[in-house]
Amino acid sequence: MAAPLVETVGLSKYFKTSGGGLLHAVEDVDLKIYPGRTLGVVGESGCGKSTLGRTVLRLQMPSAGDVLFEGESILKYGRRRMKELHRDMQMIFQDPYSSLDPRMSVYDLVAEPLRELGGRRTSRAELGEQVLGIMEKCGLPRRYANSYPHELDGGRRQRVGLARAMVVNPRFIVCDEPVSALDVSIQAQILNLLMDLQQEHGLAYMFITHDLCVVRHISDDIMVMYMGCVLEYAPKEELFKNPLHPYTRALLSAIPTTDLSRRGRQRHMLSGEVSSPVDPPAGCRFAPRCPYADEGCRVGVRLEEVSPGHLCACRRSREA
Repeated sequence: MAAPLVETVGLSKYFKTSGGGLLHAVEDVDLKIYPGRTLGVVGESGCGKSTLGRTVLRLQMPSAGDVLFEGESILKYGRRRMKELHRDMQMIFQDPYSSLDPRMSVYDLVAEPLRELGGRRTSRAELGEQVLGIMEKCGLPRRYANSYPHELDGGRRQRVGLARAMVVNPRFIVCDEPVSALDVSIQAQILNLLMDLQQEHGLAYMFITHDLCVVRHISDDIMVMYMGCVLEYAPKEELFKNPLHPYTRALLSAIPTTDLSRRGRQRHMLSGEVSSPVDPPAGCRFAPRCPYADEGCRVGVRLEEVSPGHLCACRRSREA
């Protein structure tokens, strides 16, 4: 396999609270994303998925660890070098309405990244050709060029966000729940469009979502997060076939199904409340809700490779 395009080493992001504590949004995350592949990041709301994506792009500076692009740390880059790098690293935001300037037309919204990050100067005719071309590739006919965000439905607004990311020919895109606010039929259109663009351009994606059906459809590898920590990391089929962590099993057992043969399947129900991410105690973050936890789980748990390519942060994963 080729060298990873994007890699993080011990990446952490903390926020100071008004009470003087530290909120551990992301802690000690190692990941690798390869060209042409998709890493799905799943977990419940508030687990640090979006913060991880923003930190990988250095939209937020990490508190510890490193982010590598093609093997080179991006944390030492100055403002000009980061501006150049953002041609290769883009983001599609979760809410297409709040992420688009309501005073700008679709044409201007898609053209803005080219004007800001395009590098060489282009004529008005070249700019128009690039903008209208990427709009059509993203499923936006030219007749929408002079429309404004409030005149579009959610699916078309999300296509504008995708066109804005794609217009500078990036190599890596963080997709922050890009279909969570859309109807199911529109979700399928956007997902298939993302996969077509990936196949055509060899893009690498970090796809953030809480929908396991979506992540199974689009991902090559899946990373499960809980309270800022990675609990399990495995290829897609391996994770769905052989989930090792109790939290992953609980997530998978909650997927709705219309298969009557699975009506009697075992459900893994979780009890207890999510503990506070502010100055959390040592040990496994999931221990307060885990039915298999013992005193050893409260000392310290590391992400370890259980089988080739399958990592799990649970000392009792086999027993559980």
